Amino acid sequence: MPESGSAAAGSPRRRRRGRSLIRVVGPVKPSTGSERLRRSLKGGGFGAVVSVSTHVLILTVLTWFLIDTDSLAPEEPLDLRWLTAREVEMKQAARAPVQISSVPDATPTSPMPPQTPPDAPMPLKPTRPAVRPVDVSGRLAHRKPELKRKHMLKIDEGGKSDLAVRSALGWFARQQQPTGNWRLHEGYPDAGQRTARTDTGATSLALLAFLGAGFDHTRGDHQQTVARGINWLVGQQRGDGNLFDIDEFGREEAFYAHSMGTIALCEAVALTADRKARQAAVNAVNFLVKTQQPTQGGWKYQPQTPMTRGDLSVTGWALMALHTARIADIEVPEQAFVLASNFLDTVEVQDGARYRYEPDFGVSPAMTAEGLLCRQWLGWPREHPSLESGTRFLLGEQHRPRWDDGRRNVYAWYYTAQVLHNMGGGEWEDWYRAARDEIVSHQARTGSIRRGADVRGSWHPAQPRGQAAEKADIAGRLYLAAMCVLVLETPYRHVSVYEVTDPEVGKEPDTEDAADDRRGCR
Repeated sequence: MPESGSAAAGSPRRRRRGRSLIRVVGPVKPSTGSERLRRSLKGGGFGAVVSVSTHVLILTVLTWFLIDTDSLAPEEPLDLRWLTAREVEMKQAARAPVQISSVPDATPTSPMPPQTPPDAPMPLKPTRPAVRPVDVSGRLAHRKPELKRKHMLKIDEGGKSDLAVRSALGWFARQQQPTGNWRLHEGYPDAGQRTARTDTGATSLALLAFLGAGFDHTRGDHQQTVARGINWLVGQQRGDGNLFDIDEFGREEAFYAHSMGTIALCEAVALTADRKARQAAVNAVNFLVKTQQPTQGGWKYQPQTPMTRGDLSVTGWALMALHTARIADIEVPEQAFVLASNFLDTVEVQDGARYRYEPDFGVSPAMTAEGLLCRQWLGWPREHPSLESGTRFLLGEQHRPRWDDGRRNVYAWYYTAQVLHNMGGGEWEDWYRAARDEIVSHQARTGSIRRGADVRGSWHPAQPRGQAAEKADIAGRLYLAAMCVLVLETPYRHVSVYEVTDPEVGKEPDTEDAADDRRGCR
């Protein structure tokens, strides 16, 4: 029994028996499994059993989640036993043999390109020609009066084109300002909007019309008119070579105007070997080279950087300026043409048969013609498949010249005419006659020639309205008149890039001054 809480006074204490550290038990008898289980449960083993059971259950559930039974092939269920030799042979025979192709010798650091079976058809793509700017010898020779008449006899029956050009040049001469320049936005009916103002652009377009017909600043009916225009353009040039008449960074017209001015100066140099015009042309060319996009090669409304991107419309004018510089025997770095080709690669479609304004724009006939012309300057041969495909696109009935509301696009005709003229043949002649008839029939042949109301020899920019891409309703009457004249002059303005010419034909004799600073990239 347990001891009481207090002992009687004077009673002797009962001694507490100490708990022995080692218990002596009798001999151990063997026990059955059930007895051991009962003792384990009785001694606290129940928790261990529960723990083991729980883990087994969890593992079983996880197994169902981890094994995707649907992905297992039904003909090969999981087999948890040893296979007999016969079964192994049967399973191996049922599997398709693995083909291991031989690997050509190669160093470990040189991964081999994918091997194409010798009998597999290879995709046919046009070979990309190297960038080799075309020969430019004698390219302005047909502007001489006797050669111009010879080339127009076959294609301009009745002289309709020549009469229209002469009438238009008379209108341009009457619009020249006393200072020698022309204006895009004022001075005559239906002028361009002031938002498109550029005296450099207007002056350059007018000069191109005169020069294209063979009238330069040293002789001919319009000698004084052209001379005043050239002098004004040279006087506009800044120290860095730019020809901008309005000092406003990023104006849309700036690089169009500069490129047109550069073309005009280079043509004047090629026709006359004038030293003053030559130095201005060299400076203008150098400015274009410096402002080209340094990796993709295009031009746009302001000097390009590695972070900007050009567009094909501006780039086409800039590249024509560099092409004309070579005609004038002015040096142009070869890298400028390589970069320009790189840019064309970014806006091409169908292996270079179609072109876009920028990479994220749609294909248009104007941009396709401009892109193909650039490719011709850079050395694509006449028989190149993409050039032939693009030419067929431009000759399609939907692009045939029509002076209709919403269809007319003289800007596109300007580039199309040059591409087709380079290609030559009956299709070019038929296209030119169609364009000539549309242009000539809509020229103003009568009306006042009084200053401020003068329209005789020009074209109305908005009756009818052309396509939005033409920009005639914005740039106005002088712009449209210049583009029409340049289209009419196409048969003699340039010799086809594919025509072999005598380098001395049409070449002006060098003056001593011009020879001093002549530099060339032939």
